[in-house]
Amino acid sequence: MAYCGPRGIELAAFLRWSPASQRAALEWQAYENRRCSACGSHPEDWAEDPRAHHAHMRQCKGCQAKQRVAESDRAKDAERGTQIVLAPGSGAHCATCRPVDID
Repeated sequence: MAYCGPRGIELAAFLRWSPASQRAALEWQAYENRRCSACGSHPEDWAEDPRAHHAHMRQCKGCQAKQRVAESDRAKDAERGTQIVLAPGSGAHCATCRPVDID
């Protein structure tokens, strides 16, 4: 299901694939699972060429918003394990950011 679920492929449909196609899909998934979640490079990239990639600085508005929250007093007082996540739309219209008192 780790291969099928994220792609919206029904398990029954996947099981109808030929064994060779199933094996190829699962091998590809295993290969992709070794990719670094932080930078996106793959260990094989570096094994084949120690200068396979170089780095650039890039500013991301989403990361900027998350960093602003992370540096706030509210975040510093948060319980361990609290994650900062992006939510769509304006915070002014967010029930989590602007809780509504219900009596």
